Amino acid sequence: MTRTVLAATLLTLAVGCTNERAARKERDVAVRPTLTDATQTDLAREIDQAEHRGTWREVKHRWQGQRVTWTVTRQRVLCSTAKACNVAVFPIQRPAQHGWLPALEMSAAEFAKVESSCGAAEQCELKIEGTLSELVLSPELPTSVRFADVRVLSAHQT
Repeated sequence: MTRTVLAATLLTLAVGCTNERAARKERDVAVRPTLTDATQTDLAREIDQAEHRGTWREVKHRWQGQRVTWTVTRQRVLCSTAKACNVAVFPIQRPAQHGWLPALEMSAAEFAKVESSCGAAEQCELKIEGTLSELVLSPELPTSVRFADVRVLSAHQT
């Protein structure tokens, strides 16, 4: 009898944990909806607000993992191969408002699109789509952004 009660209790707990995990997963998905305003200017605004409010974690949680489309500037010296490609997300100005230069992870075929459209031009405008795979935000460290699975939607010399 005791074994039967113990087995029934364990089964009830196991089912309850499974249901709780499923409910928690549903809540997690609901917390991070797809961003409707997802430009680099939107991210910069949220980072500026996080600096004043201390909401670094919330900004990271909302943005990291999102699939976004941005228009960026390829500086030839900063983006020379598919494995070593950083881009400017804002026009160069003095003093710089934001210093992050996102790293792009793209296939050789995608980088070939950049090379064929941009050639040896020092600057080239790219429209990219990618997953914001890494976002480092903190008051102590410089902002760092990395995109994975980058697709080049368009590229042209500026």
